[in-house]
Amino acid sequence: MKRRTFLATAAVAGLAGTLSACGAKDNAETGQSTTLDPNTTAELTLSYWDKAQTPTVEANIKAFNEKYPNITVTPSIAGYEDYWARMRTQAEGGDLPDVFWMNGPNFQLYASNGMLAELDDLSDVAWDKYPTALRELYSLDGKAYGIPKDYDTIACFINTKIFEQAGVELPAADWTWEDHHKIAQAIADSGAGYGVVVDLGGQVSYYNTIYQAGGYVIKEGKSGYDDPKTVKGIKFWADHIASGAMPPMEIAAETPSDQLFLAGKAGIHWGGSWEVKPLLEAFPNGEIKVVPLPKGETQATIIHGLAYAASAKSKNLAAAKALVKALTDQAAAETEASNGTAIPAYAGTQTKWLEQAPEMGIDEFTTAAETYAIPFPVSKNTSAWMGKESELLSPVFTGKTSAEEGCKQLATEMNAALEAE
Repeated sequence: MKRRTFLATAAVAGLAGTLSACGAKDNAETGQSTTLDPNTTAELTLSYWDKAQTPTVEANIKAFNEKYPNITVTPSIAGYEDYWARMRTQAEGGDLPDVFWMNGPNFQLYASNGMLAELDDLSDVAWDKYPTALRELYSLDGKAYGIPKDYDTIACFINTKIFEQAGVELPAADWTWEDHHKIAQAIADSGAGYGVVVDLGGQVSYYNTIYQAGGYVIKEGKSGYDDPKTVKGIKFWADHIASGAMPPMEIAAETPSDQLFLAGKAGIHWGGSWEVKPLLEAFPNGEIKVVPLPKGETQATIIHGLAYAASAKSKNLAAAKALVKALTDQAAAETEASNGTAIPAYAGTQTKWLEQAPEMGIDEFTTAAETYAIPFPVSKNTSAWMGKESELLSPVFTGKTSAEEGCKQLATEMNAALEAE
């Protein structure tokens, strides 16, 4: 499931830095009713990008129709890259879906251009039941434009059979960067497989090590890539590749890390909570365990989550807002948890998600969210500098330039993009 790893690649750059902002009229101006009743008639479109979540989407639409039987909801799905390309075209044409998934990197761009409906006027939304970091992620200038549906954090998946073949002990919960280097190298040197695999994009790899090193990606509108601690977080990965503990970039470019891990070719995989279900299906005998990310100067993992949003220009805005609310309430979250595809954002509903694999140690994902998670770094035009990360850090990971030089150049270009915002 690629819904997260794409966030940290140049694919996000497919969304350009500006959208043609067309002012949205409020309900009073359009003559729309702000209230619904069981007899309300409307037609809504809903867009999302993860096929694995289709059963959840369909079940929650069905529940919504039990209350509003005359509101027709037509869902559509596209791959992640096609999804945002389509959204771009629809936004500029004033024809966004009535309800759709929104992510952190793109949120401020759409919200600041008047594309998203304000949701603060929705009654009975239990805002305090959603993680603070996610509420803040989907708010702009103190107004809410999205309601969180799920969240994810990053941890290490361990293939215990590879460790056994390599004669290496499993890592302790309090392992460090030094431990990680030694273990990954020992596995690689044994010939049992690669020591560690990861997709070299921010969310699953270097954002985590940047914050573990005490660095930062963005703060007060400035890049943190020229901070020595941030450079240390990037060098963590360059060193693993240079030593042979990780596959070279050529192999990584051809085969995603999750595919290498699913094929039993690596001992450690840095990945997100969205990978739990496919790993359970691929390894039904309990070979895979979850442990926290290794600790650097501090402990850290990136938290991100998706939200449902409504188009500010929906012709049936009241119905669209009601659908957003229904798709993110406690009942919808419990359905999400039961299907196992994502950790629901609504507090107290994660239990069913955890019950799918208690022996795997997946409670590490929720523990991390509660105790040491760092919000996904964003700005008003995240895609403008996120694409630069992939472009300028690749030479660092291939050994063509030093981490210091690559990060210095990235900081310069990122700051230029931030100033342009």
